[in-house]
Amino acid sequence: MIILIFLFSFMRCNLEQSSKQKELELKEKELELIEKELKIKESKSLIDSQYIENSELKNRNKERKHSKELRFLYASNAGIVGYFDNGTVVVCPKCDFCRSNILTMFNENPSGIYEINNDGSLQVNHSEREYPNYNEDKGWVLINYKWNEKVPQF
Repeated sequence: MIILIFLFSFMRCNLEQSSKQKELELKEKELELIEKELKIKESKSLIDSQYIENSELKNRNKERKHSKELRFLYASNAGIVGYFDNGTVVVCPKCDFCRSNILTMFNENPSGIYEINNDGSLQVNHSEREYPNYNEDKGWVLINYKWNEKVPQF
């Protein structure tokens, strides 16, 4: 009988130890899973921060591309000439007066420079003078950021 009691107690101890051992193994696996989740979260946050940085760079580049504004615009049958607020002149020969051609001028290389004189005239490339005037029907559709004509949308 004593032997049976001893065997039961021994088996009980073994069962307790095995359950403790299994519990420890489960906790180790749980810790491993938590570590993996943390690594995944870290990599996701790193990827997200890189995405945010890239999108911020793209936005800055877009702002730089369109940072200049059209200040004066001359349109005729021969084409259009844009005078931008950064002092550059862009000529688009044989271009019709429409929105798409004007937007294209923002990406074109400047063909000259200009300055505004005290009398309101434009000194182009240090030699030619242009006199923007709404009263005369000579093709000036934009003077000092103010539109004289509505731009066609095609």
